[in-house]
Amino acid sequence: MSMLNEARRGSITDDRDRSFMGRVREIVPWKGDDIKEIIRKLVYITAIGVLVYSAYDAYIFKFGSKSMIDDQHMLSELYNNPTSSTAEDQTPSAQPAVSTAPDSPDSPVVSENNPASPDTEAEQPVSKYPAGMLPNFEKLYDINPDIVGWIRIDGLYVDEDAPEDKLELAVDYPVFQGEDNDFYLEHDFSKAEANYGSIYADYRATVAGENRSDNVTLYGHDMASGRYFAKLHEYNKKSSASFVREHRLVNFSTLFEQDQYIIFACYLVSVNEKDDNQPIFRYHNVIDFGGDLAKFDYWYKNVMYRNYYITDIDCDINDQYLSLSTCAYEMSDTRFVVVARKLREGEDPSVYSYRTNPKKHLPEKYYTAFGLEMPKDDGPDYEYYIPE
Repeated sequence: MSMLNEARRGSITDDRDRSFMGRVREIVPWKGDDIKEIIRKLVYITAIGVLVYSAYDAYIFKFGSKSMIDDQHMLSELYNNPTSSTAEDQTPSAQPAVSTAPDSPDSPVVSENNPASPDTEAEQPVSKYPAGMLPNFEKLYDINPDIVGWIRIDGLYVDEDAPEDKLELAVDYPVFQGEDNDFYLEHDFSKAEANYGSIYADYRATVAGENRSDNVTLYGHDMASGRYFAKLHEYNKKSSASFVREHRLVNFSTLFEQDQYIIFACYLVSVNEKDDNQPIFRYHNVIDFGGDLAKFDYWYKNVMYRNYYITDIDCDINDQYLSLSTCAYEMSDTRFVVVARKLREGEDPSVYSYRTNPKKHLPEKYYTAFGLEMPKDDGPDYEYYIPE
């Protein structure tokens, strides 16, 4: 019986065409296939196609693409080497000179009896840009008027081991703002679909001007290539007060002014109520304090309760803040946030000190994941976190 089975298996094996074309005919619909066989092959091909596309999509999401890098270099060049198109538009013919010499036959004489007519008055060109916009943004605004700023952190590099002439800043990007918080999550600077998205401001915030929001949150992907906001995790992974001390400044320019911010906090927060023993801190929903000290205290104490560092940087309700938010992939459904305060006029950022916070609050799921005991405390209002 066993010999008979072996013979049968052998005959089946021998009947299969193992040539290249034979392998192709096993996968691709072929002349002579019945309808069931054709459907089976089509389903198989579709499944393979979906698998390959998904793998490629995931790779681009995590590592980006060459075109993404080339685009960033192009945008940086436009921003850092501006050429004012407004100046180019102001041709001599647009502002005719009026001669004061009465014997000049080519120039009108302006007097009480011979006032300048509308045709001879200097014409002021109408700018296509928002009034007061910095020249750095003009070419970028031409590409996409959704641009609201530029963010740069000096000293953080995509690959810190690269040769000096090859070093690239990890955070050096234009910032956009859409009509919601979804569009630029999956669209690039030209509004083309791209799953690596862009750096973008919360759509509810006013980024610049007299009515600038008290806390502007910027979002960016955590990419395995080290680009976008991936390197923000260095403020966590280094776990060193010396690291944040050396990389304490954030340069954030709006369309109208160039400002510096000093980092005073960074923290990990969960997004699901079930993942923490404390109420979820909805940091992204705190945009304006509205002069309400209780609202500011809620935000500030929650930040300091979770802060990886203790610092003597003072903060109050009259300051302006910047929150940089990215996913924390080492633990699902969490976000890592770096918070900075706008430098005050004449303030020296080098005078402040940092030290590691031994009592920072982490989501309960963190302790569960690593088999650690959840520390007990009274929440963000307990005395330890009230500024001295």
